[in-house]
Amino acid sequence: MTHPIRLSPVHFRRTSVALATLALLVAACGSAASSGTPSAGQSGSPVPPSLLSTASPVPTASPVPIASPTATPAPSSPAPSTVACVVQPQQGALPSDRFTDIRFSSGATADRLTFVFGNPSLPGPADPPQGSLEVAQPPFSFAGSGAPIEMAGDHVVQIRFSGMSLSNDAGQETYTGPTEIRPNGPALRHAVLYDASEGIVGWYVGYDGPGCVTLVRTGTDVTVTIDHP
Repeated sequence: MTHPIRLSPVHFRRTSVALATLALLVAACGSAASSGTPSAGQSGSPVPPSLLSTASPVPTASPVPIASPTATPAPSSPAPSTVACVVQPQQGALPSDRFTDIRFSSGATADRLTFVFGNPSLPGPADPPQGSLEVAQPPFSFAGSGAPIEMAGDHVVQIRFSGMSLSNDAGQETYTGPTEIRPNGPALRHAVLYDASEGIVGWYVGYDGPGCVTLVRTGTDVTVTIDHP
């Protein structure tokens, strides 16, 4: 038969105190366990920034100011060029050694002075006839007499044919046309035969404006072309 255990008042008080003390210890441990060590983002000792993230911060773009709209000027027609085209020295073979005629023509963009050549002499010149164009340097004068020549035009070029036969097989002059012409074209103003001796035929050509000047052979013709606006 089991008999109940009876505690004396003194023993009961000691047991109660022990239980109360144990309860306080359990509560304190539970509170410490729940709080733990503060982590990043919580209150407590701060974590160094280098440990927060290994990614570099993305820079924030600075705002770009918007320019105020400006009026675009209306395109205008280009002004005519006032700078003279540089004349380059030119030379080449002639159609023959007999210069027979000169002709002037004018087009929408250029004036032309054409030198016409006939059949070559027999048995022909010792050296192939050559033609050249270059800027003429003043003072201008006739080759034989040295008499001065007053050229019309802002610019003057010199056309020179070498290795020429100045007469035909019968002793007649191969060229009997004018020795001076004044075409009065948009560019071409003046042309003067300044030399016709010792196998040389030379012309001065005066012109106005900034146009380019070229010497071109086409068939039996040699043409000086002067551009104009």
